Amino acid sequence: MLKINHNELSEITKEYYKKKISLMIYGTFGVGKSHTIRNVSEEIAETRNRKFVEWNLMSKEEKRDVFENPEKYFVLIDVRLSEYDSSDLKGLPNFNGDKETIEWKIPLFAKFLTLPESDGILFFDEIGLATPLVMASCYKILYDRVINEDKMSENWSVIGATNLSSDRAYTHEIAPPLKDRCGEVELSVPSMDDWVSNFAIPKGIDSRIIGFLNFKPSALQVVKFDDNQKFVTPRSWERLSKLIKDVKDWDKLDIISKSAMGEGTAIEFVSFCKIQEKMKLEDVIKHPEKIEKIDDVSVKFFLVSAVAEKYKDKKVDFKKIMDISKVFDKMSNAEFVALLWRLCNSYTIKNKQFRKDFLSSKDSQLLERYGRFIV
Repeated sequence: MLKINHNELSEITKEYYKKKISLMIYGTFGVGKSHTIRNVSEEIAETRNRKFVEWNLMSKEEKRDVFENPEKYFVLIDVRLSEYDSSDLKGLPNFNGDKETIEWKIPLFAKFLTLPESDGILFFDEIGLATPLVMASCYKILYDRVINEDKMSENWSVIGATNLSSDRAYTHEIAPPLKDRCGEVELSVPSMDDWVSNFAIPKGIDSRIIGFLNFKPSALQVVKFDDNQKFVTPRSWERLSKLIKDVKDWDKLDIISKSAMGEGTAIEFVSFCKIQEKMKLEDVIKHPEKIEKIDDVSVKFFLVSAVAEKYKDKKVDFKKIMDISKVFDKMSNAEFVALLWRLCNSYTIKNKQFRKDFLSSKDSQLLERYGRFIV
């Protein structure tokens, strides 16, 4: 099966949306399948000049408004099939009235899919955890684009996602007839650069975590079934980031980290944070030449991550970035210059501030040596 990264999944999903062909995504748990589909949905909504909304996050009143004004919205409908019974998709028979034929009461989202002006992505998540009977009820939707007895709007794209068989997620095998109705790809665990640029920075992940994972990229995904430790995935780091926001007390940071990540990874992460604390960040930023006295690699990773975040928040200007870069360059630490520039560029990707500052810079020597990381 074709293995792809998150950027490739974004691009291929857009093509499947255009052609209205169903796609099945395989990938280990916590790797970001649903996150990527959400991001793609937002991008498509913008190109369609529609407001992006998530059906599952709306109130009844908001759903009613979307239902009555479908032409205004691009909707992501995330259906967790592991929670569904076959009747949840097909509906229930309506016994009211004296008609000789049966009519069905179906969920509101299913009815919305049939509105001619409705538009969006129907995302069948955890399809491998659904019962075979529920999977069978998806055949017509995935291939014939028929839900219950009504044709779906021509605007909709149908995407499925499931875990890998090696994940021990107790998934049901997807039947060949269902697989034959879709394109298939496997989403790989993201590289550090991909994770930082496409996930960590947009999500506002704590800079301590970004610094640690740049120091030890292998800690991004740690899944072992034989060591009795909690699994660590990109989703775990997002959870930890929320939990440790504004937490400064070491004992509290330690116990929260261990609950979120397991003891092994948490011990390394908290140790990294303690090393950071020894360094007076503001003093180093004010006097970049002091970087030359830093021997600890983990401190350098923290420094670069923290400075890039301050640049994003406009607490450090471009000149200071260049001053710090020159010191690292003088120390023959080219990898930290490259990392600093990549992070600054990723943090400001929307307003392109770093790229603008970079293009207007007069420091031709550094630009010539490290410009490939930006252009």
